[in-house]
Amino acid sequence: MQPSVPMTTKPLHSDFATEVDVRISERLGDPAFIRQLKGVWQNSPVMIFRRQVLLEEELVAFSNEFGACEIVSRKDILSPYRPEVIYFSTLRYADGRTVGGFAGGEDVDWHSDQTFRPDPSTGAILYAVEVPRDGGDIYWADQYGAYDRLSADVKALIEGRTGRYRYAKRLALLNPAELKDQVAELAKTPDVFHPVVLQHPRTGRKALYADPTTLVAIEGLSEAENERVLPLLFEAGGDPSLVYRHKIMPGDLMMWDNGCTMHRRDTMRLDQPRLMKRTTFRLRGEEHCVPH
Repeated sequence: MQPSVPMTTKPLHSDFATEVDVRISERLGDPAFIRQLKGVWQNSPVMIFRRQVLLEEELVAFSNEFGACEIVSRKDILSPYRPEVIYFSTLRYADGRTVGGFAGGEDVDWHSDQTFRPDPSTGAILYAVEVPRDGGDIYWADQYGAYDRLSADVKALIEGRTGRYRYAKRLALLNPAELKDQVAELAKTPDVFHPVVLQHPRTGRKALYADPTTLVAIEGLSEAENERVLPLLFEAGGDPSLVYRHKIMPGDLMMWDNGCTMHRRDTMRLDQPRLMKRTTFRLRGEEHCVPH
């Protein structure tokens, strides 16, 4: 580990997305470095680190500095070396099996990860090892800004209310071929409930938590009110003025907070190699917008 030195940061989209110029592998185990990063992340929920070279054990160690990594139940997409890491890939083994999962060229539209779970893990890192030349750009949308864009009457209507989130809605939009044998069972996943407005415990900023792929209704509103309000929330959540578009390069590490962002990916070519390594980790409610 090198002696602690100041980090250089550069805004990519107002204060919402920030590029951090640092070699992560050289600063692991440096408490001052992690404190600095947490300070940046508090105001910039999307952080981009370019030109990284990380072993999987380093990727896991870095993720665990912000929250405990989870191990997903789908064994077919796990790294064979670290179970906390999953692979997104277009690559195949010699026997034809895909390396990891989610190899399809299409992607679900604007969404926040795990909104269909009762207790979501909202921290996420995506590390680009192999990147297709064409397509595959990733977009993030600022959900603090989405809340601010709502009219006063809509804010008053949703403030303090709970949303009903349904996994079957996302399956109907996504329905990946690799899940074809599980779709009927997954569609039975029970609905879950989260606040539709989250508040950061330290900054006090409010973020819209209205995933258009899972949110089906807001509790306490009439059917007519839901029909009027939900499209307004979904429109605000993906407003172009709130979006940072990232052209991924090999070695990019992208880190984001699902409690105050949404994301999506462009269609990509399946005949070009792609390998992305992903960790998901549980953020602390005293430090982040956590939908509990």
